[in-house]
Amino acid sequence: MTSTARLPDGSPHWLVDMDATLPVTGQYVVHGNLRDQHLIPAVDPTSPPHFMETLAALWWSLRRSGYSYLLRHDPVAGLQLVADSDPVVVETSRRAALEVLSGATARIGGPVSADALVEVVQRVARNAQWRGGIVLDYLSQLRVDGEPYPDDVQRLMVASLAEVHAAPAFRQPEGARQGLLPNARFWLVDRPADLPAWMVGGSEGIRQVPLSTPDLTTREAAARVLVRHLPDPPTEQESYDGLVMRFRDVTEGMTVRGMIQTVQLARESGTVAEKVEDSVRAYRVGLTENKWEKTSLRQAIGRAEQALGERVLGQERAVRHVSDILVRTTLGLTSAQLGKGGGGPRGILFFAGPTGVGKTELAKQMTALIFGDADAYIRFDMSEFSAEHTEARLIGSPPGYVGHGSGGELTNAVRQRPFSVVLFDEIEKAHPRILDKFLQILSDGRLTDGSGATVHFSETVIVFTSNLGIAEAEQIMVNDPTADHGEVMKAVIRDQFTHPHKFNRPELLGRIGDNIVVFDYLSEEVAGQLGARFVSNVLERVASASGITLTVATAARRDLVAACASDRSTGGRGVGLKVESLFVNPLARQLIHQRGDRARVTSFQVVDGEGHVEVEWS
Repeated sequence: MTSTARLPDGSPHWLVDMDATLPVTGQYVVHGNLRDQHLIPAVDPTSPPHFMETLAALWWSLRRSGYSYLLRHDPVAGLQLVADSDPVVVETSRRAALEVLSGATARIGGPVSADALVEVVQRVARNAQWRGGIVLDYLSQLRVDGEPYPDDVQRLMVASLAEVHAAPAFRQPEGARQGLLPNARFWLVDRPADLPAWMVGGSEGIRQVPLSTPDLTTREAAARVLVRHLPDPPTEQESYDGLVMRFRDVTEGMTVRGMIQTVQLARESGTVAEKVEDSVRAYRVGLTENKWEKTSLRQAIGRAEQALGERVLGQERAVRHVSDILVRTTLGLTSAQLGKGGGGPRGILFFAGPTGVGKTELAKQMTALIFGDADAYIRFDMSEFSAEHTEARLIGSPPGYVGHGSGGELTNAVRQRPFSVVLFDEIEKAHPRILDKFLQILSDGRLTDGSGATVHFSETVIVFTSNLGIAEAEQIMVNDPTADHGEVMKAVIRDQFTHPHKFNRPELLGRIGDNIVVFDYLSEEVAGQLGARFVSNVLERVASASGITLTVATAARRDLVAACASDRSTGGRGVGLKVESLFVNPLARQLIHQRGDRARVTSFQVVDGEGHVEVEWS
């Protein structure tokens, strides 16, 4: 039932490595991407490869080295014989396994205790007639986070380790692979740390086999097989090859199983091959509708500069820059110069400028433009994430820590709303470990939470705000009043990101690129416009909350706005606070004694720093 041929060209690397070490390895710890599908070369070299699950691929490899059977145990199904499509192989495997287990307590086809498994492991390891092995699966799920394995599982591990040192080698019969080959045990775990250190290494005869996420070459090979199964695939070879490359690039970070399920989803929904990116997005974020392609959104983005400019005053340059980025984002042209589908967020913006000039407001209005609700953005104040342990708040606690499994504030929010604007306020205050997470988001468009689940940021717009370099830029402008404030700010920010004794995150600057949006200082004119807007907001609130129609005399309004706009040191936020202290407070003292439903502010003045208003009722 065996062949003398080794693994053919194109076999998965992990199988090739395992095959090469079989003569000197009694125990393998297989970890990582365990539940994926693997491309296995066809018998006919002219035929395309086919897909196999990890266990089937392992058995396919071991048969070629003379294995007669392979057992598998998991806590639910119990002890089973790994299946084969060849009835002759199935019969021979079953006969071999039954002979090995003859007289044992455990039986194939049902649950087996850990203590009974000790005998199975020993019989498999010591049998000199039949070459075989056993896979012990789902070990990671048998242990409570932070707790040791149960005593019976510990005894099973010790028994397996003892066989590594004591089990006799098995000599293959003539006609099969030659040499001394031990009967091996294969422990399948999510990560090596799920097993005790003495089970993972430090002993000859134990070897780790990592199963990594598919690389570019593997994804290309898988895409070449799968594209033909998409609805309406290209018939011309050049177009087919181009679609293969697009499918390969857009699935960065995905498993082969994920690529297969993407094709299944496309077939179910009828999404044609040419829209493979839509199918990948639907698989990743669970939404079949691409909101970025909606006609209404594109029309709104086309008017972005005018719409945003009406809401964010005095920042024409910033609004124009943001509008350009939004147009690029909506058309899916982010990182288009790289010549492939980007894996990062839909858009990236870095808002830089002094406090109170509209950075957060522009983010809110941008959200309103895209999603119809100014409060629909996800905001994180990074001053709350300056300590190392706050990383767990964002992505969730790791195994063994309180809160593990509940997810993090960031990952949960994006999982629930994959199409969103995510605002990180005052990024310079974040802990370096959190900045490292930003690198992963900006580069790969995904983040792994504390429970190991992947959250995709491919449909988000990421906005950072920062006050970095404000004092330095102010000094430069004092020394050279003719310098362009925007260019000065960009130069200072780049220096902050690259200087070893300052913020020093050049790799983060590389991901942000030229998406630095500089906000200008608040001018006297704009401060006045903001003051007038805030006063109007107060009058509207009075009408809605108290039912009082309130007006302000022209002279009183002029004096009020001038007083509120006089101090621009804290930007628009300071103007708003002045309106509250100088106007709202004294006005409220007058309105609390309501004497009608119509009133007029006839005069306003500031005395000893306090606002005073005169109100006439009618």
